[in-house]
Amino acid sequence: MEFSKAKCPKCGRIAEMMYSNNPVCQPICFDCIKNELKYDNLQHADFFCRTYNLPFKPEVWINLSDTAGADVFREYARLFFDDRDNKNLFYNSSTQDLWSIANKEWEKCRTQAQLIAKIEPIKESYVQRAAIKWGGNYSYEDYVKLDSTYNATLRANNITNPLQKEAVKMLCKIHIELNAAILIGDTKAVKDYTSAYANFAKQAGLEDMIEESKTDDITTVAELYDYMEKQGFQFKFYDDFDRDEVDKTIKDIKESNRRLILESTGLAGLLEDMAKKHNQEQEALYTQEVTSTTTLQDLLNFHPGEVEIEEEDDSEITKTVFVDDDISGDTANAGEEK
Repeated sequence: MEFSKAKCPKCGRIAEMMYSNNPVCQPICFDCIKNELKYDNLQHADFFCRTYNLPFKPEVWINLSDTAGADVFREYARLFFDDRDNKNLFYNSSTQDLWSIANKEWEKCRTQAQLIAKIEPIKESYVQRAAIKWGGNYSYEDYVKLDSTYNATLRANNITNPLQKEAVKMLCKIHIELNAAILIGDTKAVKDYTSAYANFAKQAGLEDMIEESKTDDITTVAELYDYMEKQGFQFKFYDDFDRDEVDKTIKDIKESNRRLILESTGLAGLLEDMAKKHNQEQEALYTQEVTSTTTLQDLLNFHPGEVEIEEEDDSEITKTVFVDDDISGDTANAGEEK
């Protein structure tokens, strides 16, 4: 679509005019639109589409702005006016409340190069200062790890002695070299650095400092469990209830192994015979216990007529007045008077 040229009612110049799809909004030139609105602001883009009654699609706007720049107003309008399927153009947007958030993220993407340019000098300055403290044979990541380990060790053990601080620095260096040897798989170097680390820590008295810094306070869950077990508490780690898929799987495996062993070795019949024999022995023991107090002759001499059966007197029950809970108090009292 070619936009017609006319006199702009806003600036008074002859220029390409934005076609207005809004009957109550007069068209103005694209130069005035660019002066009033920022093309890299999605809220302004949404306002542009809402003013001229155009559908707002932010992904299309962002893609066009990468190539057209400030002319995205013209190119975006031309894209929809040239589309013959859009005969009934009207404004619609389901995410207009999110443009403030989207603008912040878009701004981060546009300024990423500037942020990196600002961070790089700071990083170089840190490396220079760390090289004076630790030596110049380490990477930026190594310097960060050295400083972190060193400061954490001083805080944890309350170290203030300058000689002890130097000893901790040396241990931190050995620790870095040990990790590097582990990463490349140098077993000989790992063995040497491990031995050197242990010997130097012992000579520096670091192990004694760690032991002295320990207290009787319970600070971790592991210490709590250890204390409870020492006090005689028995943890019930399994309550015979399938809590998750792992428990169900373990139960199925056990049952499958049980059936496999019984069926493959012929133990099923043997176990059934053993269970049957056990039940018979239990019945025999129970019979013997019963007959030890009551003989068979006692049962043969038993006559039901010789036993006196106590008869219940119903006269007291027939005199009782029963009152339902639903009956009011007055009715109940009247019944009692009668």
